[in-house]
Order: sequence, then C-alpha cells, then structure tokens
Amino acid sequence: MKEIITTPLWDLPWINTNDYSIYGLIVNGIGCIFWVAAYAVLVYNIYKKKFVEMPAYVAGANFGWEFIWSFFFHPTTGRLFGFAYIGAFLLDIYIFYSIIRYGTKQPMNMEFKKHFTAYALINFLFWIGFSYTFGHEGLDNGIGGNSGYIINVIISLQCLAMLFQIKETSNFSLLFAWCRTLGTGFITVSAFIFYPENSFIKLLGTSCFIMDMSFITVLKLRHGKWI
Repeated sequence: MKEIITTPLWDLPWINTNDYSIYGLIVNGIGCIFWVAAYAVLVYNIYKKKFVEMPAYVAGANFGWEFIWSFFFHPTTGRLFGFAYIGAFLLDIYIFYSIIRYGTKQPMNMEFKKHFTAYALINFLFWIGFSYTFGHEGLDNGIGGNSGYIINVIISLQCLAMLFQIKETSNFSLLFAWCRTLGTGFITVSAFIFYPENSFIKLLGTSCFIMDMSFITVLKLRHGKWI
C-alpha cells in the first residue's frame, strides 16, 4: 500500500516512531541537519563571494522539490522533519534568487546567458510539476526519497562537471561540500533502513556518495586540504 504523503503537517506526530525505527529516524535527522547546515554555509559564501556553488542548471530542481515537500506534501517521519524541510526551503529562496543574479558566472554558453533568467524560472516551474505529480501518482515514498534522489544525482553530477570546467576553485567551499555529502550520506543510510527493498534509492544514493566524494577529493587536491 502506498504511503500517504498529503497528511497536513499539524496532523503528523512530532516524530513518527510507529512507522519508522528510532535508529533510522536519528540517522535521517542527522542528515537533515547537515543539509540545513550546507545551505547556511552556501548562503554565507554567496553573501561573501557573490558566487553560487550550486550548479545553475539544476538549482530550480532543488528549489521546486523543496517547495512541494514543504507545502503540498510532508515527510511521514514526523512534524519535526517537516520543519527541517521548510527551513531548507526558506534558505533556498535566497539561494535561488542568487542563482538568477550570479548564476551566469558559472561556465555556460554566451547565448544561453542571455536567456538564463527565463531558463531558471521555467526549470523551477517544471520541477514543481514533476515533484507534485510524482508524489500524487504514488511514485514517491514517505520522505520524498525517490524524486529527491533523481534530483540529487543530477546535482552531484553537475557539481563534479562544473568543478572540472573551472580552473580557479577558490570560490568553492570544502565545508559546503562536506556538509552536502554527509547530509546526503546519512539520509541514504536512513533510506536503506526505512526502505530495504527499494533498490532504486540504493543505486542513486550510492552513486551520489561516489560522485560527492570524488568532488571532495578533486577539490582537496586543488586546495591542499580536506576542510
């Protein structure tokens, strides 16, 4: 039976220990904390450097998913986790605004730069539609993992591709990379616990970890340090 992901946030228990193991909830919570921390670091770096490390081509996907999973669906792990999703969305408002403002500093075709704002907005609207219909049709799970990992694997790939296209990487933060990697990593472990039969998440989660650690390794070689 598919999980109900449209339950109002205030009707959810603070922490759903009836349907999820305490160990899995703790691991998932740590992952959520690392992702919120990653966004906080990213916001600080944008303010300081006027450069956005989130790949411009996929930023609308992340923002669209968070919009849907903050206001239309909620994680069935509990109200506390729902507030973590909302917190990430609120930080992402500034990140997406900054993508529109500074995104063209990333490597991209000159002709594409002329239409980048329109692309970013259309991309955001598309992923709102994707995330909503994916969940509404019963294709997602209670934490939005199936759709979230589709987006996450694109982010991980785009981060790595962007890194190889930019020789000067002083604008890239190892702290942000570690927070992002650990956030995804802990959530992946929790997904293994919650959905042991879900090979789709296992594939994408493992792929994200490999690409994210590759990103950190390349950045470490350029910066000469691990953090």
